[in-house]
Amino acid sequence: MNLLLVEAGEVGDGGIVVLADRRSDHLRKFLALVPGGTVRAGVVGGGTGSAELLTDDGLAMTLRLTLTGAPSEPLPISLVLAVPRPKVLTRVIETAAAFGVTRIDLTNSWRVEKAYLSSPRLSEEALSYATRFGAEQGATTHIPPVQLHDRLMGLLDARWTTAGDPPACKLIAHPGAPPIEQADLSWPLVLALGPEGGWIQRELDTFVERGFQLVSIGSPVLRVEAALSAVLGQLLVLQRLRTN
Repeated sequence: MNLLLVEAGEVGDGGIVVLADRRSDHLRKFLALVPGGTVRAGVVGGGTGSAELLTDDGLAMTLRLTLTGAPSEPLPISLVLAVPRPKVLTRVIETAAAFGVTRIDLTNSWRVEKAYLSSPRLSEEALSYATRFGAEQGATTHIPPVQLHDRLMGLLDARWTTAGDPPACKLIAHPGAPPIEQADLSWPLVLALGPEGGWIQRELDTFVERGFQLVSIGSPVLRVEAALSAVLGQLLVLQRLRTN
């Protein structure tokens, strides 16, 4: 936990927050926080600052929250992710949230095993936990909304019926495609990342018809969780280079 996140409704008069859940357990066991100590803290969707531990009776912690910074700015990248294997789904969502992406759309596709769509890891509670955990890791107060789509075409028809639909920059990652630095990039953008085995040709053609550019991170063919980190990392660098 690199940022203690609290809900606005948890903050009382004078910035007082009382915690008696996994967050207080983490502060106690892993950060060894004692009365008088402080940690970085923020309000979900709100500002950042610090929290001072006032008391800890072993069950509940009372902290005083002081906000001094502005809300975190989301990374101007929205993700379209083919639902990965359940055992890696949580890690993928946590990683995306740690980067601070604007939103996450999970979708079915041809190479997604149908059983994946009934995984308990896709429950609202599980996804909420994963995005929050990722935001704590990434030290951002932005928690991306996550939406599940049982049909890829349903998602595409709702968002991008033509190549001209916003945003102007839409990318689809696929091994063997031109390197991402050669793409015509602008922000905000949408990035589509396929399942293990990649998108099938018909899906690729449909994305391209709707204005998506085929890109890759280079020659390596990576698993979904590694590919996500790699492509978001490259986009972060390219954003800095092209806006400075």
